[in-house]
Amino acid sequence: MADALVSVVLERLTSIGLQVAENGLRLVVGVNEEVEKLSSTFQTIQAVLIDAEKRQVKEQAVKLWLDKRQNVAYDIEDVLDDWNTAILKSQIDTNVRPSSPFRHLRVSWTQPSSISIPRLILRQDIAVKIKELTERLEAIAKEKDVYAFFVNQTRNTDIEPERPKTTYFIDVSEIHGREEDKNTIVSMLLSENNLETKGIPIISIVGMGGIGKTTLAQMVYNQRELNAYFQKKIWVCVSDPFDEMRIAKAILETPTGVPCCLSELNTVLEKINEFILGIRFLLVLDDVWTEDERKWQSWKYCLSSGSQGSKILVTTRKDNVAIIMGCSELFHLGKLTEEECWSLFSHIAFSLRSDRERESLADIGKEIAEKCKGLPLAAKTLGGLLRFKRSREQWQRILDSHMWELDEAENGLFSPLLLSYYDLPSPVRQCFSYCAIFPKDHKIEKDSLIKSWMAQGLLRETEGNTTEIVGEEYFENLAMRSFFQEFEKDEHDDSIIRCKMHDIVHEFAQFLRKTECLLVSSNGIEKQSAAFFIKMFVV
Repeated sequence: MADALVSVVLERLTSIGLQVAENGLRLVVGVNEEVEKLSSTFQTIQAVLIDAEKRQVKEQAVKLWLDKRQNVAYDIEDVLDDWNTAILKSQIDTNVRPSSPFRHLRVSWTQPSSISIPRLILRQDIAVKIKELTERLEAIAKEKDVYAFFVNQTRNTDIEPERPKTTYFIDVSEIHGREEDKNTIVSMLLSENNLETKGIPIISIVGMGGIGKTTLAQMVYNQRELNAYFQKKIWVCVSDPFDEMRIAKAILETPTGVPCCLSELNTVLEKINEFILGIRFLLVLDDVWTEDERKWQSWKYCLSSGSQGSKILVTTRKDNVAIIMGCSELFHLGKLTEEECWSLFSHIAFSLRSDRERESLADIGKEIAEKCKGLPLAAKTLGGLLRFKRSREQWQRILDSHMWELDEAENGLFSPLLLSYYDLPSPVRQCFSYCAIFPKDHKIEKDSLIKSWMAQGLLRETEGNTTEIVGEEYFENLAMRSFFQEFEKDEHDDSIIRCKMHDIVHEFAQFLRKTECLLVSSNGIEKQSAAFFIKMFVV
């Protein structure tokens, strides 16, 4: 988000220099240098934003530093808007109009050099504001050195939310629901392979973070009928980054328990090929993220020596992963039913409580469970939070609070969603956080959303693609990673017309914008607005 906003400001700052050069405009002495300083300082800050954005989750001081930088960025945009307004007024006064009423958003048209820009605005107000902003930004840039940020780091796993390592061990008594889903996946695994399909069939379980993909895979893995059908079962937690050598060694080590001492990937893959030769096996690859198709090529050949009936089961958050891997069957994991969600929540929240306590808190507990909207992780998080809260007043506070207002939710519930968020390209993150402005359970019109992104300057044309096409790609990116759901599609071409956000995903978007979002309630109806979007778009 921060990186995308800085890019927008830098682009607009650059346009000032082009404008002055093209139109022969003159500012007070020294202002051109101030604009150059602003651009240079912003570029210095931009180099550390990837690191800063990740660290803000755990470090409040970094979050405050980013907020200060963001406030300056907004103020700079306001100054640039003043610049655009002055030009428009000048053109109106001289009966010269731009070719399009929207071109001023980019300050990209030309105007005759004879046009006189109001000196009071250009030579005093804008000049003074730019100088003040330069001083503020330079102070923020100096402050960044205190935090020892990494420069131009695309990934720093130490500061990302922790990626849990999974195993196939599970306590079935702790599972509530998913029986039908389990039976469906087991049936897929036990079915005969299609002889026309090349390679080992791949079944993918796809769903948003916290929906229970790993839990379902664990349930399936431990079914007795699979032990009788498959000669070997192997579980590997893949996670991110995709470490080919680690994964290959894990495949060899899991069935034997003997550490693999080989150091060359090719040699390890040969060993795997020999190990599974003629064996009917089940390989579970849990939590797969990479969309690099090249990483899968050698694996496909390596695993092809298994006998008829072998299967690969994959869990992932992204449809693209399943497609790239060439999955034969894709299973989208849905939400728990209300009864299942209540069962899971109450099992945790009412653990070790007396029957009297259960009865007195059951009504409010059911309302809290409804807030989870069928998301198992939310039920577990809130159930664990309330497990040690005895009074009804404490339970009522949780019911009346937004998820993003609870510190416990930030650590337990939003961490998995942050992993998906940081996996997005920076411009797409900004488009996602924009959705915090919509009311909860709002039907989002896709075309309207893309136009709003365009109006906010969140989309940039790329070579060969218009902003509309870029917006379509961003929307598809978010949809395929389960940030959107409940799609309504056109009956003719099956394209998405509108969608919704899961309530927890919406709360997560508000969490990202919690210093900028404002919730207004009128006659029981909640409306959302945000400072970031207040200039052009308010719901």
